[in-house]
Amino acid sequence: MAVTAPWERDAVAMDDDARADRTARAVAAARAVAAEHGVAAGEAVVLHDLFSVVVHLAPAPVVMRIPTVLPPSRRADPARTLAERRDEIAVSVALGDLGFPTTKPSPLLPSVPFECDGFVMTAWEHVEVLPDAELDDPPGYVADLHAALRGVDLPCLPFLVFWDDWLTETLDLLADLPELLAPADLALARREYQRVDEVFGSPEAFAAAFPHAGVQPIHGDGPTHNVLATPAGPVVTDLEHACLGPVEWDLAMTGPEFVSAYDAATVLRGGRPADRELLALCESARWLQIVCCLGLAPWSPPDLVDGILPLVDVWRGTIGD
Repeated sequence: MAVTAPWERDAVAMDDDARADRTARAVAAARAVAAEHGVAAGEAVVLHDLFSVVVHLAPAPVVMRIPTVLPPSRRADPARTLAERRDEIAVSVALGDLGFPTTKPSPLLPSVPFECDGFVMTAWEHVEVLPDAELDDPPGYVADLHAALRGVDLPCLPFLVFWDDWLTETLDLLADLPELLAPADLALARREYQRVDEVFGSPEAFAAAFPHAGVQPIHGDGPTHNVLATPAGPVVTDLEHACLGPVEWDLAMTGPEFVSAYDAATVLRGGRPADRELLALCESARWLQIVCCLGLAPWSPPDLVDGILPLVDVWRGTIGD
């Protein structure tokens, strides 16, 4: 007999109708913003719909990215999301100016984040993507990216944008979702948060714990998973979590062979090898992020929740009881 996932039993996640309605509203908002700037989108095509709705405003060469799976505080007050999108645009432009291939803001609209019908969105150039293409040297690519990011001069970038109060907010939300995260696991997640927050909670705490590590602009969200293969070569994208942080964050969960190859490559480019203790802490933080995403289940599609649920057992095994 097949086992039914908790979200199927209790309808915790969005149902198909609610998801379709939100996606349609996001696309309509993107069309409206484009139309305000003289860009017609008669054949808008949704390219991706998980944490964000990504829509190609065909026939125009414009792609809108619209974050949709957000905690209640972000939906009620979009100021932080807008700030992160401004930083994303600034980092993308700066990397491009340095000659590192990245997705570029669309020249057909202003290079700013937009608000419409409760959505925040950004407009990007559409690029041709080659299916099934892979990076020739992923560790070397990340080392190249980090070398380029060291040349980005943006003093406004925040420290560890990925480690903020959305984690405590989603942990609180999970207190009302025991069917997704058992009380004992929630208590474990809170203890893990406190342990990691002692280091990541402020620049001063981080500097005291790892004085030799230092921070620099980083991608912030698994750079090797956010590369588009184009006819002109790889193009980095989705810099929405770009911030000041340790390079170890971008290496979290890549595996020891990857990290060793990165070490050799980054030293040749003037970088430093990864600190294994700091890398382990980054991986703990990354696991906690994954678990906390279950707190967003009421605003998430079922396939997202279904993908995270089996990882809870894996996460628990990484830290023990």
